[in-house]
Amino acid sequence: MKLPLIFTKRLLTNPYALGWGIAFMFFWIAMGAFIESASVTNSSAVYYTASWYGIIALLATSSFATSIAMMIYYQSGSLSYFTRFSKLTPKYYLFSLYFTMLVTTTVVSVIMGLGVISLFSYHFGETIAPKNWGLFFLDAILSGVFYLPLSLFLEELTVVTSRKLSNAISFIPIILAYLFGFSYMNINLGNLVYYSPFLSIQVLGMQSFFTKSIPLNFNDFKGPTLNVYYAIISLIGWSIILSFASMLLFRRLYYRSLEEARIA
Repeated sequence: MKLPLIFTKRLLTNPYALGWGIAFMFFWIAMGAFIESASVTNSSAVYYTASWYGIIALLATSSFATSIAMMIYYQSGSLSYFTRFSKLTPKYYLFSLYFTMLVTTTVVSVIMGLGVISLFSYHFGETIAPKNWGLFFLDAILSGVFYLPLSLFLEELTVVTSRKLSNAISFIPIILAYLFGFSYMNINLGNLVYYSPFLSIQVLGMQSFFTKSIPLNFNDFKGPTLNVYYAIISLIGWSIILSFASMLLFRRLYYRSLEEARIA
């Protein structure tokens, strides 16, 4: 268990991940609790709080997904040699990455949850917390299961194609998280919610604050409600597809110098 713990410590102490994934998210939590909530009534406080947790959890975990993608990028240059000529096996390496991402997303979700609960509860003068803690933690775990093969697959693409693409590809998780996260808050996306793993992470986080199903679309209270099982199946399905894809590419990895990423 030495390698998984090393990876986990490195990711959880990464200053860039802490800055964008924790500090910057607390800035948005404070904005949501004390500034954006000026016109929110106490009757809408729980739904409003849940919506902020959903998007904050999505953005925070995607920030750490970008960080682990960068970590994989720097390791991939010599990874093919280590898995062939050392005691490091592909299975152990992949287990270490999955362990790291699962622990990280769970820790980050808890921190974001505590931040949202404390600041929003203070502002509205009542305790607002998840009603379904099982779903709260399941959402954190599933986000880790999804983000790891996504990050691994994207970085493997840079090795088998061109390392010059890495700087752009590494930020795809957080870019898509912002795109889908804010789209859900402003556009009626219908059943697309079930087809996007990013939206599934967001709505499951929101749903954890309620015992009854939330609206499928953010502002459509008279429309269909969220089917939690569909969202869970979507996340698991995407995770399986990306895991198979990343495993296939993993077998094709070969040495590519990091110097190739330099743009003349």
